[in-house]
Amino acid sequence: MNQQQIHDFFALNHTRPKKQLGQNFLVNPEALKIILEAGELSDADTVIEIGAGLGCLTDVVTQHAKHVIAIEVDELLHNVLVSQFLTNPRVQLLNADILKLELNSLLLDGPGTVPTTFKVIANLPYSITTPILWKLLGHHKQIHSCVLMMQKEVAERIVAGPGGKDYGALTIGVDYYAEATLIATLSPENFYPAPKVDSALLKLTMREKPKVAVEDEELFFKVVRTAFRTRRKMLKNALVRGRFTPDEVLATAFEELGIAPQRRAETLDITEFADLANFLYRH
Repeated sequence: MNQQQIHDFFALNHTRPKKQLGQNFLVNPEALKIILEAGELSDADTVIEIGAGLGCLTDVVTQHAKHVIAIEVDELLHNVLVSQFLTNPRVQLLNADILKLELNSLLLDGPGTVPTTFKVIANLPYSITTPILWKLLGHHKQIHSCVLMMQKEVAERIVAGPGGKDYGALTIGVDYYAEATLIATLSPENFYPAPKVDSALLKLTMREKPKVAVEDEELFFKVVRTAFRTRRKMLKNALVRGRFTPDEVLATAFEELGIAPQRRAETLDITEFADLANFLYRH
């Protein structure tokens, strides 16, 4: 569906794309090809599409996957999807908010069926990209991979390396569960309405086991979040301010692990954070 057709659809329904729902529709057919290629779909895959919109991507994905679960929160757009796909046995339609949806019930093979591989494809609303990411990562054992359109700035933070301003808690959180690959960047004119920022297509391939071994995941993520909360402070001062371990234990940890306490959080890689969290857990 091109830009004029989308414009005409909303005019006919006396409404406009909803900014609060992040409704920016992809109008470049070449971008659909890039998404499809990145997804590496087969007839053994079940695809969960978040934000199915007017069904352009849904239609393409359905031709390459075993099953598509198309989720759309907007009732008007969901009704459009119903008119297109209701009689297609390979498509399941859900009028639901992804953040409120219980995913476990969707990530199950039916009784007596051949095992399926679950993949996610989504053009994410920019305002809720991070909470959706964390929700998907929480199902890393069930989901094989995700191909996600998001704000370029967020994608750059996810793939950043230690030492730069983009590197942070989100980088480490995603890296712990998945391998992230930046597939492509897209300028605003690839969408209607055009967003005010550039976009990026990111692929997350879930790891069979986390990248680093940690003895307490909750403590590991607490250390990471606390360290980056005041990222301009020295690591020692940032963690002391967090008040979750005695100062003397922290000093011993730095000394035994060979981590200089004056370093900043952005200079530590994921392995160093894991070593620090494991030491604090044991002591």
